[in-house]
Formats: sequence, C-alpha cells, structure tokens
Amino acid sequence: MITISECVEVPYKVHSPGLWNWFHSGNMFSIPQLELQMMIIFAITHASHYILRPYGVPQFTSQIIAGIILGPSLLGRFEPFKILFDVRSQEIIGMLAAFGHVLFLYLSGVKMDMKVLKRMGRKALYTGIACILFPLIIGTSLGVCLKRSWRLTKEEAYSIPYLTSFHSLTPFPVVVYLLENLKILNSELGQLGLSAALVSDAIGLLLIVLAILSINGLEKGNFDVIFSGGSTIIYILTLVIVFRPAMVWIVKQTPKGRPVKTVYIHIIMLLMLVCGLLSHSFNLTIVFGPFFLGLVVPDGPPLGSAIVNKFNCFTEHVLLPLFVTTCAMKADLRLISLDTNLLTFDIILLIATFAAKIVACLIPLLYSKMPINDSLALALILSFKGEFQLSLYSTFGDEQVNLIPDKSLSLSIVAILINATIAPILVKYLYDPSRKYAGYKKRDIMHNRRNAELRILVCIHKPDNIPTVIKLLEASGPTRQRPLTVYVLHLIKLVGRASPVFISHQMQKKTLSKTSYSENVITAFNRFKQDNLDGISLLHVFTAISPPKYMQEDVCTLALDKLSSLIVLPFHRKWSLDGFVESEDCAIRTLNCGVLELAPCSVGILVDRGRSTIPADSSYSVAMVFLGGSDDQEALTFAKRMASDMMNINLTVIHFVASESEGFRDWDDLLDHEVLKDVKLNNLSGGYVTYIEEMVEDGSQTALIIHSMIDEYDLIVVGRRHNVVSPQTSGLAEWSEFPELGVIGDLLATSDNNTRTSVLVVQQQK
Repeated sequence: MITISECVEVPYKVHSPGLWNWFHSGNMFSIPQLELQMMIIFAITHASHYILRPYGVPQFTSQIIAGIILGPSLLGRFEPFKILFDVRSQEIIGMLAAFGHVLFLYLSGVKMDMKVLKRMGRKALYTGIACILFPLIIGTSLGVCLKRSWRLTKEEAYSIPYLTSFHSLTPFPVVVYLLENLKILNSELGQLGLSAALVSDAIGLLLIVLAILSINGLEKGNFDVIFSGGSTIIYILTLVIVFRPAMVWIVKQTPKGRPVKTVYIHIIMLLMLVCGLLSHSFNLTIVFGPFFLGLVVPDGPPLGSAIVNKFNCFTEHVLLPLFVTTCAMKADLRLISLDTNLLTFDIILLIATFAAKIVACLIPLLYSKMPINDSLALALILSFKGEFQLSLYSTFGDEQVNLIPDKSLSLSIVAILINATIAPILVKYLYDPSRKYAGYKKRDIMHNRRNAELRILVCIHKPDNIPTVIKLLEASGPTRQRPLTVYVLHLIKLVGRASPVFISHQMQKKTLSKTSYSENVITAFNRFKQDNLDGISLLHVFTAISPPKYMQEDVCTLALDKLSSLIVLPFHRKWSLDGFVESEDCAIRTLNCGVLELAPCSVGILVDRGRSTIPADSSYSVAMVFLGGSDDQEALTFAKRMASDMMNINLTVIHFVASESEGFRDWDDLLDHEVLKDVKLNNLSGGYVTYIEEMVEDGSQTALIIHSMIDEYDLIVVGRRHNVVSPQTSGLAEWSEFPELGVIGDLLATSDNNTRTSVLVVQQQK
C-alpha cells in the first residue's frame, strides 16, 4: 500500500529550524548554507587580499585564490567542504553568481562610449587591432603546425581554435578594472590603453559571436546558424533604431540637474532581463543581450549614471566576487601535469599568444617613438587577463558545452591567476604617472618676470566656488602691463561611464560629447573677461569628468601643458553665514592633498568665508602673514602683485619675528630679507602697503595676535610651510586639523572662528 507521504514530493528545505537544531539535524538548508558559503568565500578573499594588497595585486587575484582553495585541489577534497559545496548548493550559488556576471556586463556596456571609435588616433587604432589579430594568427598557425605531430585526440584538437581566440582577447572592462586598480585611469597611458582596448574588444566580440554560431552550426545544422545570425542582426538593429532614440528621449525629458524618474530605471532593467531571454532564444549566451542593450544606453548623467549608481555597488562587491570564485573552483591543480601532450601544447600556446600580444603592442608604440618603459607597461595592460576570460573558459568548459577539456580549463585558470598577479606589479614598476610632473624649470610666481603675464589655473567643483575664485582673480591686479592668463577647469565626478572625458570648450571639434557641460562656469568667466578686457590676455574653460581619486591627474596635466605658475583649489569645507560648517567633501580634500604632492607649479588652497565681490567704492583689505621660507616668499610675491596696480586694495604685511633670531643664518634668511625689502620701504608702484613687525616667543603668542586681527581683513594670504619647524609656531602643530593648510592656515580656517575673512594658503613649486 502506497502512503500519501510517498506520493507527495518533500518541500525544498529553505529555512533552518534555528542554529542549535540545524547543527543537530544533520541537514543542510539552502539559505543558511548559502550564507555560510558567502561568509567563507569573502573571508578567504579578504584575508588573501590583505596580504597581497601592499604589492599592488588587485582583489580579482584574491577572488581566484579563494576559488582554488575551496576547489577540489585543496579544501574541496575534505568531506565537510564536499557537504557544504554539494551539487545542489552549487546550483544555487552558481545561479546567483551568473546573474551577477550578466549584470556586470550590462553595466560595462552602459559605461562604454562607442563614439570614441570615431575620434581615435592612429596609435590606439593600430595597437588595438594588432594586439588581437597578431596573437590570433600566431596561435592558429601554431595549432595547425603542431596538433598533428603532438597526436592530440579529436576532442583536444577541436578545442585549440577556441582556446587561441580566448587567449588573444583584450576585453575593455578588464582593462578598465586594471587601470582603476593602478590609479592611472586618467593618465596619458591609461587613455591610450582604453582606446586600444575598445578597438580590440569590438573585434573580439565579433569573434566570440562567430565562435558561438559555428558551434551551433556543427551541433544543429546550417538552418540554426542562419536563424541565430539573422535574429542577432535584427535584435541589434532594433536596439539602434528603436531603443536608443527612446533612451535619448528619456534624457531629454529629464530636467537639468534632476534625477531620472524611477519608473524609467525599472522599465530599462526589466528590458535587460527580457534581452537576456531573447539572446538565449537566439542560441547565443544569455549575457550578449544585456550587454548590447547596455551599449545603447547613453553613458554618463543623467541616465547612465543613475543606472550605475543603483546597481554597481552590490554587483561589483558582492555578486561579481561570487562569480569569479565559483568559476575558479572548477580548477583542479592535480590535473596539471606535463606528462600529457595536451597540457604541454596548451602551455606552449599560452606563452606564444602572450608573447605575440606583447610584441604586437610594442611595434606600433615604439614606431610612434613612445618610451620603451611606457610601451612595455601598456603592452602588459592590454595583455591582462580578468573576469571576462575567466567566464569564457568556465562557460566553454562546462559539462553541457564541453569544448574545453578539464585539464585545459584548470591550466587556463592558473594562467589567469599568474597573469593577474604579475602584470599589475610589473606595470607599477615600469610606469610612474607622477614623474612627468617633475619640475625641471621654475614655474612659480616668485620667478615669473616682473612684467610678464601670470598664468593661473583655477579649479571649480560647484557653482558656489565661482564667485570666490573670480573675487581672487580680480584682487590679483590684472592690468594691460601685467596681464593674467586664466585657465578654468570644471571638475565633475565620473558616474555612469567607464572612460574619463576631457573637454576643451575652445576646440569644439575635439569635444568628446554633444552634451552641454559647464554652461554656468563658461558664462560667469566670460562675463569676468568682459569686465577686465585690458587685464585678461587669454581665458580658456575646460571640463574634466573623471573619478574623484584620479582628478589630480587632470589638474596637474593641464597645469603642465599650459605652463601655469599657480593652481588655485577650493577648500573642501563650506561655512554658513553664522560660522557653522555647512558641508564637507572628503573627496575634494583628497584631491587637494594629491595636487600638493604632484603639482608642477605653485598651489594655492582658497578657503572662502568672506564676501563674494570686491566693493567698487570701498577698499579691499588684504593681509599677508610672513614667517619666512619659500612658501611665505611665494605668498608675499603674490600679495605684492595685488597691491601694485589697484588703488582700492590695501595690503598689510605682518612679519612675525622670533625674539631670539640671529640675523642671516642661511640662504632662506637672505631671500626673506630681499623679498621684504621693498615692502619695508613701501616701494611698490601705485600700491599702498603697511608693514608690521611682531616679536613673539612661541606659537601661543602668534596665535593670540592672529586671532585678534582676523576680523580686520577681507583676505589673509599665508604660506603653507608644511613640516617647517620655527619658534614662531612652536606648539601649534599638535593642534593642526588640516596639514594641507599648514599651521597658520589651519589656525585661520578653523571652524570655531566665526569670521567672514577668507584665506589663501600658498605652497611654492617643489
């Protein structure tokens, strides 16, 4: 007799009956099991990354190491881990990881700007073509010549063209990941690498589609190839003709500065899932549909950035590491042995394609007279293997496809691990992006010729910075005899695209986007130029859209290209009218510190706490606090320029002298005397200068005097004097909150001073 319990299927075990009962029941429940798997994966990943991070190894390497440790080579051999990662649970975590891979490729497509292909230089074009075609030719030729003599089986020989193609790829998302990890995304080398990778990825994508179609043809016949190819073409045309204009319409319907409506984001994400099902029905892999959809989404704000903001964090830090680790768990190191012809041939094929890719990259780069170290670094960047290659090896080595033998799959995963570990270390050794900022010439205010133009680069983050910076430029005394050349750099956070954008608004044909950026900045500074036609010889506005941690590259590169003598940076804090801190942006502070370290010229950090305009009728009071040293000499030179030609600016120089000072002790003391000489004699042409000398014994007396005078001036100019020890500031460094401002600058800019006085902290070119 059959009971009811034998007829009814037992429900799937999802939730456990509590931690104590779970341990004693001996059964595995899916949710606790998944949580435990994720905990172990992330623990091993972060532990290995903690060890490897100081050497510049990316976290991707640690994720592969976690997979190999949990795989059949090591812990997977033991019974507890076999139970924890059983077949049923691998399907669950594999499904979650696969969805993360689909979402990652979709977001990679959203970030890509295909219009870059139209504006690409020959160097990037030739490098991108060569770095995929040359290793493909070498690998294919090697396979044809050796596969017969090596006596490979039919299945092993069948896998060689696919392995050769996968070894030759240079995926764009992989290159972006490496450049971000090395923090050279904004460098000249990084920009060239992105352009070359985009060309190579376009060719590689075509090769992958052809490979899938050939597999379908061999397995299902020519009709299936025609159906798959035709459906793919119709799908791509539909995306370009229908969905691309629809998304552009969404962008136009979104008011400037406002977020995209949530309903549009939900519709697009639902469409992404539908596209995955469609590509699967075309007999392509499920990732191609979402990836092509991502390509037609307008990158950057407002739509691309909104999509990336919503989904990138969870995808990049949770789902994608699971995918990399689960793929790496398929590697079995016990299968790797040189006793078999297949593995020996695979090793030769790996080395040959890697060497061919390096050589293919070096030839066009060296021909264009690029330095050998930089050329080799770029070749290693384009040869980097990452998540995309790992997914291909895993997919084509899956039991259902079975185009790559288990031995070749394990060897390929180990090769990716070695490549992902060594390549970043070598690139970091070969390429130092900061070395191009080394100052071989004096580019500062102090060494600028007396009647020559002064070139200033000012940086703008938000509209609040504009009046403050314009006020400083007006106070710097632009005249026909001593003109200013002003370069304005509007810095915008990069969200929703992979490639940074740099726009010169004076060279429309080189503009990287038709999107209107920086209109308010352009309007405000054009009005400033019209008000000072005699004193402004040139004014150019630029826009840089890049990640905050790489913005110093844009600032320093532009300052170097334009031979600027001074970079003006807004301070990262904003105060309200009643003296309280209104907002604080740590990313801006990081940028300021980075520019101070790398700058090829002098740098000024402008702390705005005062009025936004210079009164037309009344005088504008400027004080310069002088203690001595190169930074104070530079600050005083700039302050004297303010007073020399504008009658409505009153300059007061306050010289703090140590009570135990002993005349001229070194060269700096002599320079201090020279730069102060005309101030003491009030010998500045057309300017009114007051010189005050204060004798102090220690930092406490200096602080008392500064606090008593702070409200008497509209602007106070000081030198940074970082790490300079002197009696005048003794005891103050311990209380300094912002080292980038120096001791005196920090004392003037602290939040407990309820003042309207702005501060300019100057550091002379190092």
